[in-house]
Amino acid sequence: MTKISKDLIDSLSKLAKINLSKEQEEKYAGEFSSVMGYMDEIKNINVDHIPETSRIANDENVLREDVVKQSLDQKEALKNSKNTSNGYFLVPAIFKDD
Repeated sequence: MTKISKDLIDSLSKLAKINLSKEQEEKYAGEFSSVMGYMDEIKNINVDHIPETSRIANDENVLREDVVKQSLDQKEALKNSKNTSNGYFLVPAIFKDD
């Protein structure tokens, strides 16, 4: 069974910007370890006798013809945004240089 450490849960919670108590870290480490153990069981299932399939149903995709239509221009698309820069939406950075 794969063991998930509290340190890994701590790292993941920081990446997700979720504050977890030590009790929650212990709880989630155990729960994630159980899930990973289940995944290990699934990996060991013998499926050699089962034919490959790409689709379960015989439905076909319903496609439509692409039609070029008038759309918003850049100025109109950005008009309700609080933060823009050089014709683009300006959003907070999500990556940090460590």
